[in-house]
Amino acid sequence: MIYKILDFAIIAIGLMFFAGIVSFEYSTIGLSEPILSLPYESKQFFDFLIWPLIILLVFDLYFKYNKVRDPKKFVKKYWIDIVMLTLIPIFSAFKFLKIGISIIKKLKTVKMGTKVAHKTKKSLRK
Repeated sequence: MIYKILDFAIIAIGLMFFAGIVSFEYSTIGLSEPILSLPYESKQFFDFLIWPLIILLVFDLYFKYNKVRDPKKFVKKYWIDIVMLTLIPIFSAFKFLKIGISIIKKLKTVKMGTKVAHKTKKSLRK
């Protein structure tokens, strides 16, 4: 019974997470405009969904391993679940890298602006 509840919860949260991706991160997956239009205020909710999804996937793998109790059989039988659990955080990291790159570009612009201001101030003193 717990397996079915866990599977349905994973599917439901996974679909909601995917809805957030196609609504807010459409450019990341190569789309020019969002497939699904959701209010921007709900973006934070969809950004948070990654954590419950990962936790549910970890519990799911834990229960499946307890059922099999053999590492080779476990990997052979549930390899797709293992791959999914490892790929979700990796793809989420791309989203954070995108944010990080944008921040770095802004910091470089500020740095360049301060250098120009400093050089201008220095040259005006002479």
